[in-house]
Amino acid sequence: MHVTLIYPSVGRKQGKPYVRAWQMQPLSMAVLASLMPPEVELAFFDDRMEDIDYDTPTDLVVVSVETFTALRAYRIAASFRARGVPVVMGGYHATLLPEEVSQHADAIVVGDAEPVWQQVIDDAGRGELQSRYDGRGRRELRDVMPDRSIFGNRRYQNITLVEYARGCNFRCDFCSITAFHRASQSHRPARDVAREMEESGSRRFFIVDDNIVSEPNKARLLCREITPLSINWVGQASIHIAEDDELLEQMARSGCRGVLIGMESINQDNLSAMGKEWNTARMSYADSLRQFRKHGLAVYGTFVFGYGQDDWRVIKDSVAFAREHKLFLAAFNHLVPFPGTPLYRRLQEQGRLLSDPWWLDPEGRVGDVVFRPAKLSPAELQEGCLWARRQFYGWRSMFDRIRDPLANARSATMLGVYLGLNLGSHFDIDLRQGLQLGVGNESTIAKHEPIRIQPGLARG
Repeated sequence: MHVTLIYPSVGRKQGKPYVRAWQMQPLSMAVLASLMPPEVELAFFDDRMEDIDYDTPTDLVVVSVETFTALRAYRIAASFRARGVPVVMGGYHATLLPEEVSQHADAIVVGDAEPVWQQVIDDAGRGELQSRYDGRGRRELRDVMPDRSIFGNRRYQNITLVEYARGCNFRCDFCSITAFHRASQSHRPARDVAREMEESGSRRFFIVDDNIVSEPNKARLLCREITPLSINWVGQASIHIAEDDELLEQMARSGCRGVLIGMESINQDNLSAMGKEWNTARMSYADSLRQFRKHGLAVYGTFVFGYGQDDWRVIKDSVAFAREHKLFLAAFNHLVPFPGTPLYRRLQEQGRLLSDPWWLDPEGRVGDVVFRPAKLSPAELQEGCLWARRQFYGWRSMFDRIRDPLANARSATMLGVYLGLNLGSHFDIDLRQGLQLGVGNESTIAKHEPIRIQPGLARG
């Protein structure tokens, strides 16, 4: 049996390269590859980096679907199905909007693939695919060892992605992760993660957990397992961990060099509205950042604009704050109403969505504001995010922020990483803004038929 795995791109700008920062290993594809029985022959296409061969001999196509890649995924699926090849779709979007995704696939997987994948392959081999396979509620994270051989010699970013836990225990208003995992988190055995890291041969890792410290004792266990490996790693964490000196020390000792922190807003009313008032409940942002710097941990802070109190003053103050505290990196994004989230349902009920479903708009582009904010027009909010990125990644800001011997420039290696990532972000600002959703390398916009769904199925 021949199976083809496909990882779709978000979209393209005609005649422009794909955003380099978005070319990390697609870990989900390596996990799927590891679940395949030995008799299956695999092909893999990464739509971000290469053309898809629609005429490759295959018995089954498997496509991972996220909200921003849905339009592209549906067009890819249509091309294979027109050739008589059955298509299975899974991923976040398939779980959040199964009725929509089902219109573009012969079968979908909701939830995790591990509990149901053997059945999917067995049914496909008999030509008896079911319309839906439900992997929710039966999480199996033992013996998950991704098969990275499918990556071949593709030139991904020089960092290896690993997973310790899936999900997050917090309930942020805008978060599709919470919607998918129902505010829960499950862990792999820490020893398995350490073994995977060691066997990969890599020394640089991104632990992709949405919140590696939401269960501090689990984080401690992982740190103990990986400390002997003498590796460097980064991960995503909630800011409350700044209160735990012991854990921060363990993380640094295990090789942690930096953390991505969802700071989201410097306005307390906004934090309350998004369900993140705990961000500053016990320690101010300034004090938390001093804690990270004390342990030599660089901080990538993320901010989101578009909540009720956001205006030009909040945007400007946020950039000033990020520069004053010498954040290693920062993201300034507008609010995105992902289906399945409380935010999406609220904006939908209030009639504030400008396009619904916005992710299937053939004119949709990365950076578009798809709702009406309270204090800014959609165009003003979009321009505000662009202004913030240009200010933060401007030459003066990069020079000022590099003068941080405790974190950003604590070693020659960190200095090199700082320069590489900040320069890349400086030149990527306009490249990533305006990518047209659904467009691929082999495509021109005129070739595509519009994607249609039945009324009422685009509901969160």
